Amino acid sequence: MVVGGFSYLIWDEYFSPDDELAGLQKRYVQAMTADTYGGKTPQETLDLFIDALKKEDVDLAAKYFMLDDQLSREKWVKALSELKSKGLLDDMAKDIERAKPDADKIDENDFKFIIYNNEGNVGGWVDMQFNKYSKVWKIENL
Repeated sequence: MVVGGFSYLIWDEYFSPDDELAGLQKRYVQAMTADTYGGKTPQETLDLFIDALKKEDVDLAAKYFMLDDQLSREKWVKALSELKSKGLLDDMAKDIERAKPDADKIDENDFKFIIYNNEGNVGGWVDMQFNKYSKVWKIENL
């Protein structure tokens, strides 16, 4: 019984899932607070992103995306790099320039733009999320 109690105290002190969770939460908040690339409005962030695409600056363009669960944007850097190698970043910028704000809002921290194709049909969306830690709008999905 003493060994069991001692083991519990050691586990709780040094290996507690609560400590690990607190550490993850702290890293998340630090990363989100430092993530200052973006605009004060969804439109401003979208315009900054389009400008980076036109300049073919993949690293800058990727910074307008929300961090993923691993606090990374690698998937966006990779995807944008592939488009750049195919000479498609300017086409992407032109497509996104046609985006119009979606009238349906989920809440004040979410925003969507609808991208229409040449025929006037919905061709895609740009999902935006407000980063409450750095107070800028980020692209969540495209």
